[in-house]
Amino acid sequence: MKLTIPGILKIFLLFFAIEFLSAGLKGSLLAQTEFSSLKFIDPKQKKVSFPFNFINNLIIIPLQINNSGNLYFILDTGLNISILTELSLGDSLSLNYTKQVTIKGLGKGNPINALHSFGNVFQISGVKGNYMHIYIILQNVFNLSSMLGTRVHGLIGYNLFKEFVVEINYEKRIITLHRPDKYKTPNKRRSKTIPIILDKTKPYIYASVVMDNNEEVIVKLLIDTGASHSLWLDKSSNSSIKVPDKVREAYLGAGLSGEIHGLIGRVNSIKIADFKFEKPIVAFPDSSSASFSFGLNGRNGSLGSEILRRFDLVIDYPHSQITLTPNKYYREPFKINRSGIEVTAPIPEFPHYTLATVKKDSPGYLAGLKAGDILYSINHNLTKSMSINDIYQYLQGEPGKKMRIIVIRNGLYFLTYFYLEKLID
Repeated sequence: MKLTIPGILKIFLLFFAIEFLSAGLKGSLLAQTEFSSLKFIDPKQKKVSFPFNFINNLIIIPLQINNSGNLYFILDTGLNISILTELSLGDSLSLNYTKQVTIKGLGKGNPINALHSFGNVFQISGVKGNYMHIYIILQNVFNLSSMLGTRVHGLIGYNLFKEFVVEINYEKRIITLHRPDKYKTPNKRRSKTIPIILDKTKPYIYASVVMDNNEEVIVKLLIDTGASHSLWLDKSSNSSIKVPDKVREAYLGAGLSGEIHGLIGRVNSIKIADFKFEKPIVAFPDSSSASFSFGLNGRNGSLGSEILRRFDLVIDYPHSQITLTPNKYYREPFKINRSGIEVTAPIPEFPHYTLATVKKDSPGYLAGLKAGDILYSINHNLTKSMSINDIYQYLQGEPGKKMRIIVIRNGLYFLTYFYLEKLID
């Protein structure tokens, strides 16, 4: 049976995890990993490279499904399946599908419905896969394209990583897929290759975290390129994981099952192999937002792209290892949105921005800004010439920096000022 999808489905993530609740779905997932795989179109080819977009710390790659035009998927090591989350107006995609299933993810809400589709053809640059599985979200639980300001149709993870050695060059925005039997680990002076633990379809590493009270804790972390944060920790997984004294309650994002809330603060340091980062920002999701993932596979948390992007990575599932090479972003400070406002682009790829949320008692709130305001300019610079990344660069400025904001509300221009807040520093 065929399913043609011309409409719009939506998704947004900061933390993202999937748990299957429908009977029989685990069996279909095993069949997927056994029979569906991506291969080089030219069997003699040793590697292929292609560019990616990098927005809000998320890698976005082009993917064609069943001879479609380019669709854009987030590359997510934390994801064991491929998910279609939305289609833009004018997009049309023909998919095979089997049955309705139920998916549970992070958040406080109920499980959501999805379709499990199989027998599809995926193509990425010089790579192709037949009999591929994909899950189609049927509810408007997220809004990735608007939040990132560019078209995003879904997420892909394990299907790509299990077949290739995946080299991610964050500086050049280039991904290279290598044939595992032809790949040789580089011997660079600044590089470090360490083992990863592959638990079923997910990669983990061990790291050392020095908490706010100076206690060192060894933690097992999920490597998660599909999460834009630095680090999140589950305080219930180890009694030595302590919430810092200086924290703020925060809306951390959205999961498949609703909003994710918790605390944010800084720990003294995190050390991965020989690489040490001082004062990284850490999120502590509350138990009601992420209870199903706590303790999963013995993990203590996840390592997100705000740290991963500071390296050029070689993620090598076939040889159970990862190579980290510091890049030009290595010594950048860990930043945080200090304004209390979140921005969205209602029309992806069109520079028109509105305020999605304004946190109560934040600098933006006290300055009179409201959700729904159209963002016109920041510090005399018109937002029509900015990307969402550009806007957040302003909002993540130094504490005390003065912000001059003009918004449009009910057809009238509204000028206000505020100073970026120190928050957790």
